[in-house]
Amino acid sequence: MQSKPLGICLIIDCIGNDTEFLRDTFTSLGYEVQYFLYLHVESIIQILRQVACMPQHQDYDSFVCVLVSRGGSHSVFGVDQTQPGFPLDQIRRMFMGDACPSLLGKPKLFFIQNYVVSEGQLDSSSFLEVDGPAVNNVESKARQPAPCTIHREADFLWSLCTADVSLLERSSSSPSLYLKCLSQKLWQERRRPLLELHIELNSSVYDWNSKVSAKERYYVWLQHTLRKKLILSCK
Repeated sequence: MQSKPLGICLIIDCIGNDTEFLRDTFTSLGYEVQYFLYLHVESIIQILRQVACMPQHQDYDSFVCVLVSRGGSHSVFGVDQTQPGFPLDQIRRMFMGDACPSLLGKPKLFFIQNYVVSEGQLDSSSFLEVDGPAVNNVESKARQPAPCTIHREADFLWSLCTADVSLLERSSSSPSLYLKCLSQKLWQERRRPLLELHIELNSSVYDWNSKVSAKERYYVWLQHTLRKKLILSCK
C-alpha cells in the first residue's frame, strides 16, 4: 500500500475506554483517523453510511473500522438500552464491492469488540434493517469501476471479539484486552503479516483466558478473504 494516507480509519467507541490508544496506533500506521464516542444505533448507521460513500476511498489503498459497543450475539446496541440492535453482518455489507465500489479490491479491515448482553436482559430481540449506501447520482455512477472479476466480498478481514458485559461492571474504565493487545502488536517494530500478527493476538487472549473465570474471558473469531499478504508498520 502506497497511498498517503493509507486510508480512513473509522473508530466508533460506545464504551469510551479505547479511543485514545487506537487513535495513536492507527495514526502512526499512516491512516487518517476519524473517531466518534457514545453513539446511538441510528447515529452508528448514519456514520457508517456516510463513510462508505466518501469519495476519498478512490484515492486510498485500504480502509479500517474499529467498533466498540455493547450488543447481542450478532448485533450492536451503541449506547441504547431499549432500541433494537443493528446486525453486524449489515455493517460488512455496507462496504462490499457492490455497495462501496471505491473500495473494491482494497483491504477492508474490521476489528470489533462486542460486550454481549445476555438475552434475558434484552428489551427487544428485533433488529434494525437498512440498505447499503445507494449510488444514485450521475457523478457517483461515473466513478464506479468497470466490471471485473473481483468478488464483492473479497479483501475483507473481519476480527470479532466478544466478552460478557459484566466485564464493564467490574471495571468500567478498563480498555478491551483484545484491542489493547492488537495495538501493542501493531506497535512492534518487526514487520509481520497481519494474519500472523492476529495469530499472536489469539495466543495472548488464550493466555489471559487460562488465568481468569469464564465471565472474564474474551473470545476472538477471525474471518478473512484477503487475496494478498498485508503488512502494517508503525512509523
